[in-house]
Amino acid sequence: MELFLLILAVVELLIIVCFVFKLVKNNRAYREIVEKSSQIVHGKLNVEDIKVKEGKSTSGIIAGSVNSIKSNLMTFVEATKGNVIVLSDAIDVLSKSADANQTGNEQIANGVTTVAGKTSEQFDLVKDNLDLIESNSAQITEAENAVRSMQSLLDVNVTNCREGIAQLEGYESDMNEMSKELNNIDQILNRFNEDINKIEEVGDFIINISNQLKLLALNASIEAARAGQAGKGFSVVADEMSEMSSKTKDGIDTINKIVQEVISSSEQVTESIRACEATYHKSAGTFEQVNSSFRSIDKQSNEIHNMMSEVSQKFVVIAKNTDETKEKATRLFDTSQAISESTSEIAAVSQEVAAESNEIANHTGKLGEMLTSIQGLLSQYNTAIVPSASKKSKPVKIMLISMYDNEFWFGVGRGANYAAKELALAGGVAEFVPVLPNIGKTVEQQAVEAIQRAIDQKFDGLIFPGWMDTQGYGVKAVENGIKVMVYNSDCSPELKRVACLCPDPAEPGLISAKSVAKDLGKSGQIAILHGDLGVTSNAERYNSFREELKKYSGIKVVDEVLVMDNDEDVYNRTLECLRSKKDVQALFITNGFPCSAARAIEDSKKAGKVRLYAFDTDPEIVSYIKKGIIACTVGQDSFGQGHDPVIWLYNYLAADEPFPGDIIHCRVSVIDRNNVDSLIV
Repeated sequence: MELFLLILAVVELLIIVCFVFKLVKNNRAYREIVEKSSQIVHGKLNVEDIKVKEGKSTSGIIAGSVNSIKSNLMTFVEATKGNVIVLSDAIDVLSKSADANQTGNEQIANGVTTVAGKTSEQFDLVKDNLDLIESNSAQITEAENAVRSMQSLLDVNVTNCREGIAQLEGYESDMNEMSKELNNIDQILNRFNEDINKIEEVGDFIINISNQLKLLALNASIEAARAGQAGKGFSVVADEMSEMSSKTKDGIDTINKIVQEVISSSEQVTESIRACEATYHKSAGTFEQVNSSFRSIDKQSNEIHNMMSEVSQKFVVIAKNTDETKEKATRLFDTSQAISESTSEIAAVSQEVAAESNEIANHTGKLGEMLTSIQGLLSQYNTAIVPSASKKSKPVKIMLISMYDNEFWFGVGRGANYAAKELALAGGVAEFVPVLPNIGKTVEQQAVEAIQRAIDQKFDGLIFPGWMDTQGYGVKAVENGIKVMVYNSDCSPELKRVACLCPDPAEPGLISAKSVAKDLGKSGQIAILHGDLGVTSNAERYNSFREELKKYSGIKVVDEVLVMDNDEDVYNRTLECLRSKKDVQALFITNGFPCSAARAIEDSKKAGKVRLYAFDTDPEIVSYIKKGIIACTVGQDSFGQGHDPVIWLYNYLAADEPFPGDIIHCRVSVIDRNNVDSLIV
């Protein structure tokens, strides 16, 4: 019995001790909750989450609620800061637009008055132009009729030329025939002269015979005288022969005289014929010239005829155009009249618009005041580092370079621009330089140009992603006295940067591995999509994920796929992996474009069978978490990565405030199916 009572007492003591221990433990948890809640109430939002152990204890539920409220409030404040940038730029544009609009309306009102006067002048000019068109139309009609008359005369001229050419050709043919006949007569006369010459030769022959007869008669007379009476008969014959010889000679002389006269006449005829031939040849040359002239006239007449036809056609076109011009001028006349009537209405409307522009300007001013109030409200919540109140004698100039091609880098830009506004109030200058792919220059070329400009313009500080340090230009900036800070990932040791702000690259891999183990029940198949492992952030996410998975022997990595840092490659490689590894249950991606991998899971009909583990946060990623395709994602504070380096470096340069460490880790947040509906993203 005593032993039982002793045991009962020990049990009661243990119960009391456990109760006291639990009470003390809960009080410690409550104290942490109260302490963190007090910090949040006083505007300090960049505090660590309250550690919540698994279970459904009251302190755990309260701690989870406080963490959720803090995360939502921080997300809201930082989103509002980003929206302040957008709203501020919009107000500036709207203000400038209102001023320009007001000035423009005043100019329009003045211009409308001028236009009214000019329209009246235009009205008169159009009317005068119509009268001129009417006159031109009549002149064109007369010119067209004259051209047609000229064309008719040319037609007659062409016909006459052609008839003259035909007659000349007939005359030429007759002249050629006459030339042939003259040639024939010349030949006949030549033969006739030859025959006459032969007659003359015969006459000479007969004269010689006559002379011989006369000599013979003389001899006969002598012999008859000698013979006496016996030769008396020979004497008579001799006398007759002598007389006949004399008559023959006289006749031949007459014939020769006639032949000489014929020859003389023949020569004159020949000379006349030759003169006719010379005249003919001369006439033939003249005729050829006349014929050539007629042909030239005929050719030119044809050309003129064709040209006149073309001119006539052009006159037809001109007449048609004149009719159209007249029609359009009439319409212009009517339009000018309508413009004249509408100008007064436009002037009245312009005055009304000017009044509305003044009203818009007033509202824009009120909107600017509201924006100032919002900025004052935001300043009460400390989500990150704030600019130091200390100032240098001259403004500190800082340049931040960033990629600008997806939602993460857009967040970096919003953070950098908000920091620039804070520095403007503190007396500093910050410039955000976005680097865009696919604009004709590589990312490296654009980064090098920006760094060189920072050197040339003597900036005090320079900030860029550590992986963007190429061609030694970061080192060159340091050598020129510029303080260089990197973010997103660290750089090579050769660059003597003052600090590096980046997410803990191992943390997404560690958190993702634990989530995989929890979701798969510590056994299953997984594939890894990794970027270039020469990039530090990719390598550390990959290594931490693999190292943590070693604790779960049942989970097997069945495939590792190298993916490039672009949408198309990530999508295609993910599809290939899912087709080749049909039993894979989970995918882990180390680099950007997780939505491309999620889209590949959805398009391959693997939603609900394969889940993706990634990092970064944007509305599209959240939508895939709600669909159950992305299991969880580890956010890496894109706004803070753009904002905080600018402020840290400014405080270092303007107030000599030290950095909290060589490497400053930005905060991370985990979004999964359990908290996605309660978070503001």
